[in-house]
Amino acid sequence: MNKQVLITGATSGMGLSHAIYLTSRGYSVIGTSRQVENIDLEQLKESYIQDHTKYYYIDSAKTEVRPSKILISTKINQNLDKYLEDIQYISMNVTKMNSVTSAIQDLDNIDVLINNAGLAHFGPIETYSLEAIQDQFEVNFFGYIRVIQAVLPNMREQMNGQIINTSSLAGLSAIPFMAYYSASKAAILRLTESLKIELRPFNIRVSSLLPGDINTPGNAVTACLYKKDKKFKSTDIKDMIDAIPLEKNSVYYNHGKIAWKTIMRNLIVSPPPIIVSKKVEKIIRAKRPKIHYKSGSKLQIWGVNLMKRFFSENLTTRIMAMFYGL
Repeated sequence: MNKQVLITGATSGMGLSHAIYLTSRGYSVIGTSRQVENIDLEQLKESYIQDHTKYYYIDSAKTEVRPSKILISTKINQNLDKYLEDIQYISMNVTKMNSVTSAIQDLDNIDVLINNAGLAHFGPIETYSLEAIQDQFEVNFFGYIRVIQAVLPNMREQMNGQIINTSSLAGLSAIPFMAYYSASKAAILRLTESLKIELRPFNIRVSSLLPGDINTPGNAVTACLYKKDKKFKSTDIKDMIDAIPLEKNSVYYNHGKIAWKTIMRNLIVSPPPIIVSKKVEKIIRAKRPKIHYKSGSKLQIWGVNLMKRFFSENLTTRIMAMFYGL
């Protein structure tokens, strides 16, 4: 493959997995980072291996995990250092239009854009600050728009290109106390649908990707938003649970604590990000890609499909509440 792929947020989690996997498949990959000067390839390697390790809980409280096996293919394992060196990293802050346009104008041609950069806030709708909510959308929604607007002129001129926007199953079924994350991901679905219609005359393909729970450092990043003096790893379950961003005198504390625990425990025992990366390549190679692609645990995908097709909205919200212990 000689296609050039631009991936935002490519230094951790799914973005890093996409970058490594697509590089292994012969694509030329450009990854973005807000602090490209601080990239340490050894740290990226360590993070990638951790995300592709199968873990299981060893205590009844579900706060301690033990690795079971590495889920990396022989080919990627043997060539991981080379693949990381082959990825071209550039500086980009998706919340700043000048940063986005500056980065894009220095690139020759982008065949595929994978909008992946994102973050997740946690808190009650009633009491969460408007500033934090805006921060959520600046990255997860407006950040996508900025990059799309920057790459489209060249794609239109070439009459060819592809855009893959990362949404989430949370965009279909909302997560309690993460309303802003769910809302931003739902917005991406509607954005993708409109964009696909608008770009049909220019032969630009548009799809969205809806992962479920995936073993990434996402929870650690969320916990670090509220404990800026600490550096969490995705295996630090107990420490992350203790970092709950709610005051004990909050009327939402008891329910919020239960939901926070569930969220903090879920990702580490979820499927590895490479299954999403393989879905990404499937989308790229498709002659007529669909508008939406779900990826992740088959049980989660089946459950969401079942609820959306056969269950009432009231029943769906009750099931989601039960899933998060509420």
